[in-house]
Amino acid sequence: MKKIDKDIIIEIIKKSALFLLIEIVFILLVTTLLFFVGVTITKWHLPVITILSIIGYMCFYKKDNWKTNAIAALLGLVLLIGTTFIEGKIYDFTADGNTYHKLAIGSMKNGWNPNYEDSKDFKKENGNVFDTSEKNINTLWIDHYAKGTEIYAAVIYAFTGNIETGKSYTILLMYVAFGILFSYLYKDKKRTLFTSLAVSILLAFNAITVVQIFNYYVDGALMIAILLILYTCIVESDKEKYNEKENLLILASSILLCINIKFTGLAFAGMFCFVFYVYWLIKAYRQGKEEFLKTFKKYTIFYVITVIVSIGIVGYSSYTRNMIDHGHPLYPLYGEGHVENMVVKEQPTSFQDKNHLEIFLISIFSKGENVSPIYSSENVQPTLKIPFTMSKEEIKNYSIPDIRVGGFGPLFSVIFIISMIGTIYIIIKLIKDKKWDILVPYLIILGVTAILILALDGNYWARYIPYFYAVPILVLTYLLWNKDKKVAYGLGVLVSILMIINASLVLGTTIKSTRNNDAYVGKKVNEFINYCHDKETVEIQLNHIGVQGALYNLDDRGVKNYEIKEKIEGNREGYFFQY
Repeated sequence: MKKIDKDIIIEIIKKSALFLLIEIVFILLVTTLLFFVGVTITKWHLPVITILSIIGYMCFYKKDNWKTNAIAALLGLVLLIGTTFIEGKIYDFTADGNTYHKLAIGSMKNGWNPNYEDSKDFKKENGNVFDTSEKNINTLWIDHYAKGTEIYAAVIYAFTGNIETGKSYTILLMYVAFGILFSYLYKDKKRTLFTSLAVSILLAFNAITVVQIFNYYVDGALMIAILLILYTCIVESDKEKYNEKENLLILASSILLCINIKFTGLAFAGMFCFVFYVYWLIKAYRQGKEEFLKTFKKYTIFYVITVIVSIGIVGYSSYTRNMIDHGHPLYPLYGEGHVENMVVKEQPTSFQDKNHLEIFLISIFSKGENVSPIYSSENVQPTLKIPFTMSKEEIKNYSIPDIRVGGFGPLFSVIFIISMIGTIYIIIKLIKDKKWDILVPYLIILGVTAILILALDGNYWARYIPYFYAVPILVLTYLLWNKDKKVAYGLGVLVSILMIINASLVLGTTIKSTRNNDAYVGKKVNEFINYCHDKETVEIQLNHIGVQGALYNLDDRGVKNYEIKEKIEGNREGYFFQY
């Protein structure tokens, strides 16, 4: 029996990850290009774009073994189909998911063109399931926020007819990050299997991503995009035997995703990429005028094209329209008539007299919970805890996808302490060994991370500072780099175990909560459908005007004989409504 080549298996894993990345980017790019010529999303989008993705992927790797390329693409398709199928069986019971995320996804699936019209103007007569209420504040977010994940989900939804199937982007991007980094460490850098698996798994598997794999939150996807940007910038700075064309493809794709997942992605991607750009130019300048001009031309053209495509094409319905209509690309967060800063509004009242560093550290060392004036009494404040300690009550809180305080996980305070000690040790060691090519990129990431933490609001809220997770990941990578350094490697193994347990506790809580909530929601939806069978019209009252997005679930089940009222007599519980 012929022995299977490990390098081929690793290559298939990496290329299947890259195929999925290409597929996701193609979905965003082709769909938004079609918006410009008035073609809205149809059920044919997904199969046609998938064919284009396969062609583009095979052309990109045309010099490689075609069988390996084909197997990798097939694996990518299996993962896409499998995750889409699983997500379709699970209801999103989160508020954000059933407000502006589903409202945007359902509107686009039914014919809304965000490049040319506002969502509140897209009504039944245009093909929508219902008339969006003028009182629904979510139309503000839908019209102006970045729509990357919603466009992806709408294309999936148009093909499957089930709005829940579009939630697969977080888990797919987790696989993308795992596959790319695992190949780099194990195959290119010749690290041990344990080191390669530990770092690549823990990059993707963390408290931010795992709590959002069954809902329409976008912070986990944003985290993966940021970490991929940092990975590619580190590789680009190394210049040691790597596929630059492939690396730049990953970087461009990650920037496009980062910018179009969330507004903050523009700031995060911009800061990290700009500082690395300057670093690359300085390195080239020291090598002579010719090398400087060559480097300047290459990276300037690369970034200009990437930014134009990311903001001018894929981000046209948000960034460009916001600039044209409201004078600021980040409206309604900034510009004339902007809304109140939510992260400041929702922070615990005890943070009002604290600086950003104090707020950040208090959150890191606090019990995980939703402490804010909105979710609790103003007198309830973050509870500091001893590292390594936790309670059942705290663990249960990690089923909340947007947990306010202590959001990096119940054991993260310990991981944080080790990471800070490890960071100091690494810097001293790199200076002592004069490994400037490693030290400078490391300091760039640490420096930009510190600036973002100290300069921006919301650093108590883990999902708003996902880039900080790069700090423990980089420490872990350094500790596990050389197995012969027993003390460092042993500490790296300990950190790996702590990080796995930390993420696993969050995942376990998430799965249990999702299972219970899904069973409850499924029961209530079925009861409502049965109730509607022998009724001409059923009056319903939404729990809140903003949760109209949940009504697309009813449309998927063929339920149309309901009428929304501001007040009704009934008190039966539906899916974010009474009847």
